[in-house]
Amino acid sequence: MDWSKARAIFLEESRELCDALEGALLDPAAFPADAETFNLLLRTAHTIKGSAGTFGFDALVAFAHAMESVLERLRRGKLALGEDLVSLLLSCNDHLRRMLEAVEASALDAEPVWPDGAPLLQRLQLFLLDGAACAVAGEDALDAAATPLWQLSLRFYPDLFRDGFDPLSCLRFLSQLGALREVELVWPPLPAFAELEPTDCFIGLELSLESKASLEQVRDAFEFVAEGSLLGILPPHAPLAAFRSLAERLGDSIEPQLSRWMTRGALTAAEAERVREAPWLARPESEARGEPGAAAGRAGRGDSHYIRVEAGKLDRLINRVGELVIASAGTKLIAQSRCDAELLESVAIINTLVESIRDDALTLRMVPVDEVFCRFPRMVREVSRQLGKSIQLTIQGADTEIDKSMVERLTDPLMHLVRNAVDHGLETAAERREAGKPETGKVTLNAFHDAGSVVVEIQDDGRGIDRGKVLAKALERGLLSEGRQLSEQETLQLIFLPGFSTAHALSDLSGRGMGLDVVKRNIELLRGEIEIFSLPGQGTTFRLRLPLTLAIIDGFRVEVNDSSLVMPLDMMIECVDMPEEAMRQNARQINVRGDWLPFVSLRELFNLPPAAQPEYVVIVHYGENRAGVVVDRLMGEVQAVIKPLGEIFRSLRGISGSTILGNGKPALVLDIPQLIHHACRRERRRIRQSSEAQASDVI
Repeated sequence: MDWSKARAIFLEESRELCDALEGALLDPAAFPADAETFNLLLRTAHTIKGSAGTFGFDALVAFAHAMESVLERLRRGKLALGEDLVSLLLSCNDHLRRMLEAVEASALDAEPVWPDGAPLLQRLQLFLLDGAACAVAGEDALDAAATPLWQLSLRFYPDLFRDGFDPLSCLRFLSQLGALREVELVWPPLPAFAELEPTDCFIGLELSLESKASLEQVRDAFEFVAEGSLLGILPPHAPLAAFRSLAERLGDSIEPQLSRWMTRGALTAAEAERVREAPWLARPESEARGEPGAAAGRAGRGDSHYIRVEAGKLDRLINRVGELVIASAGTKLIAQSRCDAELLESVAIINTLVESIRDDALTLRMVPVDEVFCRFPRMVREVSRQLGKSIQLTIQGADTEIDKSMVERLTDPLMHLVRNAVDHGLETAAERREAGKPETGKVTLNAFHDAGSVVVEIQDDGRGIDRGKVLAKALERGLLSEGRQLSEQETLQLIFLPGFSTAHALSDLSGRGMGLDVVKRNIELLRGEIEIFSLPGQGTTFRLRLPLTLAIIDGFRVEVNDSSLVMPLDMMIECVDMPEEAMRQNARQINVRGDWLPFVSLRELFNLPPAAQPEYVVIVHYGENRAGVVVDRLMGEVQAVIKPLGEIFRSLRGISGSTILGNGKPALVLDIPQLIHHACRRERRRIRQSSEAQASDVI
């Protein structure tokens, strides 16, 4: 067996399990605190532990086992899934990821616990004591001098004597671990005399144990009587919340138990008062009843079957399909040249099948954008704590599909924009109150398909972007000439210039004048664009528009001066004849049924002589913008396999790639968004210059 391949599969599956565990902890709407969710969490830790054991990764096994033990108590109802436990499990999940990275780098320590994992294990051990959802440190932690002893509260089950067990045997075992202190016999309320069963065990024990034994050793003393008994074990220096939890388990009133602990010196009067006032997280009501839509949110998760495929094999398949598309187009041209009806019919059938294979192959590369979005709930949760802001993250359209090759390159730009929204976009709670807003700020991630593109929006309801401040900063840095007029979108786009920042103060998250220029550059490398919509005091929306796929597209072939060019078919609206007077006018606009649209002539763009024959205008759109592209001839639809341009042509504007036609000749793929922006910018510049000229004439 090839263990290197098996190990790679183990690492991949373990990372996916870590992602699943984090998602379940951070999404209470889809994963309410019920038995199904707890079983999912337990299976996740158990699977990682079992797989790690197969490869002999003892450190991973030991750590995952501790997590599994806590999750088992959660599943059995011994613990409540409170905020403290969620935070601890998330930290443990991060530690698992670090250990997996060390496995991949062949640097995993042979010791059962890493040094940075020891504090996490100690916190996990506290949740194994009696279900106390509490932290190890903090103001509720007891002083070392106040509790140098283990505190044990034992309530034996009624059939203890009939099963042949003696409570004193437990004390004898404990005496081997250390010195017993303050042993007290506790009698619960007895039943009426007529209902009294003489052979029942009614006694309980309260005692202190002075010992350096481990928790496992102390628990082993009650191994044979633990089933059915109520055992409360508090280690030395246990937090106050653990005392509160145990007192509530032992009876309806916590006062008698507090008195016993104060008598034995386990608690001072002040500490007992804090225990009385300590908040206790009750079990969520959703454990008894699922939230509406929660079951539906998880429905079908186990219904689909998947097979793991190496990414390289998938890329080779896409390349083969691309070559098949080109060969199919060539066959169609040959059939048309021979005018053979039967051959044309056969080729048409083959082309239909090739198109189906192409579509199916491309869907193999499509993954839900949730692969990117799922990383942000945790990040927003941690950042909101760091900044002291209350933030609600809403994710919409997570099932929108995007090309797998774009996922990783999209993550960093989104991370910059979300951090910017959280750090600078959203105000503090005090500022929001003064502005009449809810204290909780909202950040929304949304994705949807639009005209052959994937649109991803990052929206916040914060302070918005001050255009005046942006212009002032641009003038201060010499990025904008005095008196130059910019549109609203052009002004907002200034924030993407390198080193541009209007933040008053630097922070660990953003505001250093770096990042947004990288965002824009990365999005442009994906053949995408960014739009900004902002209202001061109401919020900002960053809209990223990306191509649906980077591999194969349905295109429309046009010609300019005997050169073939391809336009993405889904960006075309219609084709119209070019009005003769339009080219003679200085204004580059045409009237299409009452709408004036800017246009760009490819002959002018490529510095070619004017055409001697009638020309056509292809009306195209991208987002909310429309424009015309003037070409010589319209040739018809083609399937274009996009090939990237070489490094020397990367800066070429208006061209996004190349393709091979069915006749074997190359053709350039037009970058429609850039052409639309070029036409719109040129027309705005012409209008501005005309206005300035008229103003100077009046003066």
